[in-house]
Amino acid sequence: MLRTRFLSVAAASLLAWLGPAAPAVSEPPDATVTVTSPAADSVHPVNSSLFVRWRNDTGQEVDVWLTQGDGEGGAQRVFKLASKASSKPETELVAAVPPVPDGADYTVEVTARDTGVRGYSAPFEVGPVPAEAPTVRTGSGSEKAAAPLSRVQAQDGQSPR
Repeated sequence: MLRTRFLSVAAASLLAWLGPAAPAVSEPPDATVTVTSPAADSVHPVNSSLFVRWRNDTGQEVDVWLTQGDGEGGAQRVFKLASKASSKPETELVAAVPPVPDGADYTVEVTARDTGVRGYSAPFEVGPVPAEAPTVRTGSGSEKAAAPLSRVQAQDGQSPR
């Protein structure tokens, strides 16, 4: 019995010396991270600028990842685009698209650092931008592909000199 009393007195004095426990880090019950850019089905070549925009209701700094997969459950992190990004409610950043294989199943994941609340962008593609020739409507109602303008040819067909 003496031992039990000694341990409880020792434990009580230790707890008094340490002070109250630090509050657990938690987000508000409805905290969310919503990624609003890049746009769905957009195409971003390697080494081009990728504009990322999000809303963050957690009040915490976030990490920004390039992920590959189907988003949410099956996304695999490929490259960290930013670490300890802003905790402001509305934020955007510009990052270079890293050298990754071409594909149409990329997303951006934004994750609150302390709580793990995360959001994903819509899927987009990494690869060359498809070259589409502009179409010109002819007088007969049909359309044909227009020839690209050269550097010295003005849009109205007049020489710039």
